[in-house]
Parts: sequence; structure tokens; C-alpha cells
Amino acid sequence: MPTTSLTKYSAALSSKAGLVDETFVALRLVASGKSVEELRFAFLQEDLLGKDTQENRLTIWKKIHQRYLADWRRATLLSRVVTGISKHDLARLFAYYDFCRAESILYDAVTQPVYARFENGFNGIEIADLQTWLDGIETAHLEVKEWSPQTRKKVLSNVLTVLRDFGLMSGVYRKTFERVYVPVTLAGYVLYTLRESLAQFGPRPVIESPDWRLFFLDEGDVVNLLKEMTHEGYCTFQKQGEIMTLDLKWQDLEGYVEAITGKV
Repeated sequence: MPTTSLTKYSAALSSKAGLVDETFVALRLVASGKSVEELRFAFLQEDLLGKDTQENRLTIWKKIHQRYLADWRRATLLSRVVTGISKHDLARLFAYYDFCRAESILYDAVTQPVYARFENGFNGIEIADLQTWLDGIETAHLEVKEWSPQTRKKVLSNVLTVLRDFGLMSGVYRKTFERVYVPVTLAGYVLYTLRESLAQFGPRPVIESPDWRLFFLDEGDVVNLLKEMTHEGYCTFQKQGEIMTLDLKWQDLEGYVEAITGKV
């Protein structure tokens, strides 16, 4: 049985998949200095998004809050990065990464069955493949057994929709993989997110982290990115056979974001 997140799976992904535009509206407000209370007021009372019903506004607000704003420190860092990026496709990838980290079933689905299909040379993945995976992990996630067949199908369908909305797949009825370009600034964001693993266990767990699979990267890709980041001065990575050293230039993610904000 695959190793999955210990976090209880939520069926929240059964509605409102990507919400890319709404996410960027929220992050721009965070970057401008608004508080979470001011964001909530703008979404629900001022109808910032122009949604027709209060119920729809509330649903969208809850999704955005759960995905990006529950960890306010992280939200402020993400907002600084994405609002400083001129390329929308790249900014989407930063937001996608934090979305996956906040939604455990999305994270596990992408890093396990979706990545496995990509790694094995398939050009896409079907809901049936995800359903086979979900059936196989029910003993680890008993909450899934409580979901109706309709909910299960919608959650899995929205996993693929999220990948499409954020640029990792394309297509409407049949979704196929897109090879994603991961620049050093995004790779550094992932690396500094993984700094606690580096401090406790050394370079190997960082290189082997499933986080990289969210972008369809294998270990060879990660090693090459670490070399590029070394060249750019974001870290110092050396590899001689199986012996590796990896040192970070900045103490934490805050330091990294502060350093790159003017460069992205």
C-alpha cells in the first residue's frame, strides 16, 4: 500500500477546483497589507469578485482561506513572491505548490499515482487510475469510505482540473501531461520550505522529497537544480558519488523570499 499523508483527507476539493484568478486577487490584497479580516470583508461584503450569491462568495472565501491563508506567515511570503513575478505561468506554480501542501489528498494524488504515470512514460492519466489508487488506500484513510461515489468522483476529477488550471496538464475531456519548466527561484522556494528536513537529516531526504514530484521532477532533475542554485548563490551543493553536502545561504524561507523578491 502506498505511503500517504497522515492528515485526514477532506472532501473540500469536490467543489471549486483551481480558483486561480480568485487566488491572485486574495494574494494581491495580502501583499498590499490587508489583514485576514479585511480580506474576508472584501470577499463577502464588498463582493470583490462580483459573485452573484452570498453562498457562492462564502464558498470561495472558505476555499481560499483553507488553501492559502490559514498559515498567515506563509501567505504573506507567497503573496510577496507572486505579486513580484511578471510571468503569470510562473506565479501560478508558486501558488500551486502551496495549494498542494495545504490539501493532503491533492498532494498525495499528484506525488503518487499521477507522478507514477508520468514517470512511466504515459501521456496522461484517467479518473479510473486515480480511483484505483483511492480504493487501495482506504485502510489508511477510513474517512474516504464515508464519501458517496459522486463525491469521490468529483474530488478525483478536480485533482486533474487543478493540474490543468495551474499548467501541469492540458485538455478538457482528455487531460495530458505538460512538461513544466522549474526555474531556480521556484526550486529555491521548495528547497527553503524543506530546510527543516535538511537540518535534521541532511541532503538525501531533501533530494528524495515528494515535493519535487509535484512538478514531475525526478532525482536527477533535483540534483541539476541544486547545481543551478549553487551557481546562482542560493545554496552550496556538492556531490561526489554518494557523498553530498548542502548548505543554505539564508537561515529560513523569510530570508530567501526577501532576497529574491527583487529578482523573480
